[in-house]
Order: sequence, then C-alpha cells, then structure tokens
Amino acid sequence: MAVQPEGGVLRWFLSGRWQAGVSIAVLFSASGLIPFLAVPLLLNCVALVALVTLQAGRKESLEVLVIAGIASALFTLNPWYGVAFALVAWLPGRLLGEGLQWDVGWGGVVWVVIGLSLLTLALLLWVIPQGTGPGFWQTQMEHLLAPARKDLSATQRQVVGDMVRLMPGILAAVMALLWALAAVMASRWRERFQGIVVPQRVFRDWVLPEWLIWLPVVTGLGFFLPHGAAWPVQNLAILVGGLYLLQGLSLVHLWFASRGWPLIALAAFYIGLILLSQFLLVVSVLGILDRVFHLRRRFAGPRS
Repeated sequence: MAVQPEGGVLRWFLSGRWQAGVSIAVLFSASGLIPFLAVPLLLNCVALVALVTLQAGRKESLEVLVIAGIASALFTLNPWYGVAFALVAWLPGRLLGEGLQWDVGWGGVVWVVIGLSLLTLALLLWVIPQGTGPGFWQTQMEHLLAPARKDLSATQRQVVGDMVRLMPGILAAVMALLWALAAVMASRWRERFQGIVVPQRVFRDWVLPEWLIWLPVVTGLGFFLPHGAAWPVQNLAILVGGLYLLQGLSLVHLWFASRGWPLIALAAFYIGLILLSQFLLVVSVLGILDRVFHLRRRFAGPRS
C-alpha cells in the first residue's frame, strides 16, 4: 500500500494489508460480541474497507477481505463470522469505495447507496421472512417486546403493531443512512491521510438523481392499495423517505455553511433531530422540495 507523508493512525493502518485486515477484523468481531456497540463498530468497518479500496486499490481490498474474514472467524471461533464479514462489512465498503473512485462528487456513492438499500429491502421483504410476509416481523417483535409487553398501554401496542409492518423499510432506510455516513467518513479520512485540511468532498453536495422525483408520488400511493399489495410499496415508501432525508440533511448542511455558522450549531441541530424524531419527516419533505424546486441554488455560495 502506498504511504503518504501525513496520516498518523491512518498512515499505520494503510501501511500494510495485515495491519488493515487484522484491525478491521478486531472491530468486526467486537461488533458481534458487544451488542450495544455493534452499530458504530460496524460503521467503522465499512468505512475502513471503503478507505482501503479508495486509497490502496482493488487488489489490496480483496487481500483485506481474505485476511479479515479468516481473522474474524478465528477471533470468534465461529466460521460464519467470516461469511458475515464478507456480506455485511466488506461488500458495502468495497462498493462505497468504488463509488468514491468513480466520481469526484457523490454521484457514484449515491447510486451505490440506492442499490444497496434496495437489495436490503428485497432481502427483508421476501428472503428473510421466507414467504411469511409481515407475520414474520410481527413474531420477531413479539419476542423482542415480551418482557415489557405488560407495561405497554393499548395505544402503545397499537403503534408498535403499525410500525412492525414497516420494519423492512425502516431498517433499509437506516442502513442507507449508515452507508452514506460511512462514505463521508472514508472520504474525509483519505483527505486527512493526504494532508488535506479543508474537506474537498463535502456532504452538502449530496444530491439524488433528478429522475427519482417520481418515486415519492408512486410509493405514496401504496398506502391506498389493498392490504396485501400495499405492504411492499409502503415499505419502499419508507426507504424513499430515508433517501430524501439524506438530501434534506445535505441541504441543511449547505444552509448552515452559507451563513458561516459554526459546527456547534450543526451539532445542536442533530441533537434536536434525535430528541424530536418527528422532524425527520419534515427534513425528508425538505429534500423532496429541494429536488423539485432546486432550493440549494439559493443557498449555494463559496465553500467554507
């Protein structure tokens, strides 16, 4: 692997396939053994694989797949961890790295995220339930909430029941957000490794393909379809909402940057978004409006 004169920890990580492979294997193994840290650790695994693909190349990425896959199986004493690593961490990371190489902006990554999230949705709708449909997710949720079921009110149980039908779409949308974040992390890590202080590929430039604007309308009609036929379309609508949430968030980043507001203000926005999650829908609608009316043209200004 080519080594740049800058980078610190990144320089060590990219200095050889063994350092990269074993480091990623440690993170991936820990994500399976420490459930409450699973998401951030897996996120870092995907971002690091994307970084290896982007900076070191395709051949090194394949070598990391072999090393990290075998090491994960050895660390956990479970050969299936090696298979899981290839599918859950390496494949998304490799594709995100390819997307970052394909375009100096986010165009390639956007298509990778769309493709991966659609594949995930298909798996959650038809492959994993093995033809049982929403009943599979209902059963899983009942097992998960069994200890706390007696503490839930009738209204809360009704809300949970309605949400269960949309679990595939929600999970696919969450994965789309995580993959986008992993791509941002990999891009910024590479810039730091190369000694670039000011980010060159910034999230506020994230834009969905223009022709996808018809998807919110078509999938929204799914909520009026007959009960059986509506389920896949409704979950697709949730995923589309997640994709436009990314567009809305990028517009918010652009708006903050155009006013020169500090990062602490953006952090406060995200904290508020987490505490008041109903505003996620507002941001998604903002993303749709941006795609239709090109709102970002009014905010576009010099990079900060």
